[in-house]
Amino acid sequence: MVYLRTELMTIYLQLNRDMKIEILNYPMVEIPTGPFTMGTYPTGLRKTDPEEPQRSVTLDAYAIGIYQITNTQYAQFIKGTEYRQPIYWADDRFNNKDHPVVGVSWYDTQLFLEWLNEFSGQTYRLPTEAEWEKAARGTDGREYPWGNNWDAHRANTSETGNKMLKPVGSYPDGISPFGCYDMAGNAYDWCSDWFHIETYKYAPTENPMGAVDGRRKVIRGGSWQPRGEYAARCANRAAKEPANASHNVSFRIAIDV
Repeated sequence: MVYLRTELMTIYLQLNRDMKIEILNYPMVEIPTGPFTMGTYPTGLRKTDPEEPQRSVTLDAYAIGIYQITNTQYAQFIKGTEYRQPIYWADDRFNNKDHPVVGVSWYDTQLFLEWLNEFSGQTYRLPTEAEWEKAARGTDGREYPWGNNWDAHRANTSETGNKMLKPVGSYPDGISPFGCYDMAGNAYDWCSDWFHIETYKYAPTENPMGAVDGRRKVIRGGSWQPRGEYAARCANRAAKEPANASHNVSFRIAIDV
């Protein structure tokens, strides 16, 4: 039965990997309509409070980037708009052409998406944190994109000792059930939601959009900096102020389908 599920998922990914934002050469994968397990079962630890209660959430179909936006792709936006370069643009630890772009605020991502949508005629956006989590963990409630057991060789986190970004897709053994890379470690992803510690207690179980306002925006996935065993869990929630531009936060793109 496990083999059959794996075989069906392989076929599914082969059918959906041809989705692409042509101007960016950016591949996306469609996530089908349906439920998944979101959040964390109560642990008694205060640090997991924002992830509780664990519940079944149903999402409409959407597509999400297989990779994070790279420096090369972000450079097209800079060239097309003469917008300022991200901070750390000249830092060798973060400016490889295939590194996920960092040093961009949540507001910067919105301007990037405005440019992309004007050029393409589409309505690309950031994923909600529910969409991000489903793409990262699939539908079986796993702890990490690859399964339930922590493995430091499957993600770029502090345990690796790299102390810098790696090119997107550098950890194929850490791929998510839907075929997304770097959803654990390397760089966090900005999400569309405002962060609130008790969101899960009140959010709807269909297409939740997060709090209506707040001070910080949700970031997901861990990065090269914190301990991945905790921070790179699919359910882990973190947040930053939207004007903050950090050396460990990037983004990937989503769209309704």
